[in-house]
Amino acid sequence: MTQRTLYRLIESIGSREFASDEEMLGTILDEIVQSERITVTGGRVWKLLPDAKKYRLVYESGNIESVGTGFEIRLKGYAVFEQVARKRSVLADETNRDLRRRGIIKYSATGIGSRITIGDLAYYEYMMAFNTAEPDPEFKYLLSIAGQAVTQMLTSRRSEAEKRSLLSEMELARDLQRRILPEHEFTFGRYDLYGVSIPEKTVGGDFFNYYSTPGDDDRMAVSIGDAASKGFSAAVQALFVSGALMMSVEAESKISSMLRRINTINRRIFPHERFLTLCYCELFDGEEGLMLYSNAGHCKPIHFHAATGTCSELAVTGPVIGLLPDAHFNVTNTNIAPGDVLLMYTDGISEANNGEDEYEEHRIMDVLRRSAQQSAKDICLELIQDVQTFSAQGVYSDDKTVVVIKRRH
Repeated sequence: MTQRTLYRLIESIGSREFASDEEMLGTILDEIVQSERITVTGGRVWKLLPDAKKYRLVYESGNIESVGTGFEIRLKGYAVFEQVARKRSVLADETNRDLRRRGIIKYSATGIGSRITIGDLAYYEYMMAFNTAEPDPEFKYLLSIAGQAVTQMLTSRRSEAEKRSLLSEMELARDLQRRILPEHEFTFGRYDLYGVSIPEKTVGGDFFNYYSTPGDDDRMAVSIGDAASKGFSAAVQALFVSGALMMSVEAESKISSMLRRINTINRRIFPHERFLTLCYCELFDGEEGLMLYSNAGHCKPIHFHAATGTCSELAVTGPVIGLLPDAHFNVTNTNIAPGDVLLMYTDGISEANNGEDEYEEHRIMDVLRRSAQQSAKDICLELIQDVQTFSAQGVYSDDKTVVVIKRRH
């Protein structure tokens, strides 16, 4: 299971109605344990008791020996709690005798919710732990995503009432977002560009932008991004990152350095449970059609090759923005030949649902192949129209953004 797929699974559960936070956490745990795509045998939800300085077991699920809800462990002397407080997600050997007697040898845990300071450490209000035979290092990334995603679901659930009272402010935010987004059409040297962004709610977490490079008329940049959350908080993060990119393009010469700085600032400014996917590319107005790009966990752009009438995907080159403190973002390149088209999009396009199936990449490629002879604008609008028609009866909807870059003959 990919990081993004796990986030979507948790997000879909968190959008339901629950009587309490713990009911929601139990349902999420059940879904993860029962998923055939994640190799865990069971799991538990622990709740922090600040006054007692303990964690209490409030839910357990799976093919595991029951510990029993109400079981408590003191913070002092139990290293796992300290590790989770410091690192959030840990893979460790179980040290508690009672838990080892019940077959818990390897401990995989992640912190969830707000943080409460007790002594010198800030502990998470909940902890979700999983039983795995032998967790591999990649499982820690899934743990991190689970902790961040479930925290975001808790935050969204608790702030829903406040959000309803902020409708007027959101209207202002929508106007601001519209002003910051660029004009749809842009022309650069041999290239025509056209972009559209359609928020699922009043404001959205998708964005795209075009950037001129002062003093370098033969180079321009394009970005497309998608904040993992939705609504107002996602829009704020999207606007921030888009603005940070705008300033960074003028100051930074290396794409990898710029994205590392964006990653650091994002983690500093925003709660670390919010992350963002981003694809950034630079076009050069030369005969060879050189394009440099870095893809931070975003949907793979699709390159239509006019000479062969075929499509290929540009690979992901780094992790999502905001997930890892020491993330590195590789930069690679491709060449856009005359007549070629590069299509960038967010997962609101590929994951648009008609009630049974998702739109998926192969349908995007079908639209691109049959419309490649048209203008960048017409290609973009045809794809948007096809997706909207396809998903008209779907129950799930997300922000939808498309940017088309076409090199003229």
